[in-house]
Amino acid sequence: MPSGVWRPLWELWTRVGLPGAGRVIGDGWHEVGAFLGPSIKGHYREWPLPRLLQAWREAGIEDVQAKRLSLGGGVVTWGRRTR
Repeated sequence: MPSGVWRPLWELWTRVGLPGAGRVIGDGWHEVGAFLGPSIKGHYREWPLPRLLQAWREAGIEDVQAKRLSLGGGVVTWGRRTR
């Protein structure tokens, strides 16, 4: 999830923007928009980046690395399988 000045904007978008856009699109998209924000927050609460990287290592992946994308709203993770 983004941090700093971008975090409140992300919170606003996931709480209001996504569900609102889903209402306009229709056919169940409001529920998708309302689900995404809490789902992403729950994922990062359960799997903070250090824990996620450790899980990769425990699964036999070496040289595990991660890079946050521009505003922190996404993370790319990679490594090399050893087994």
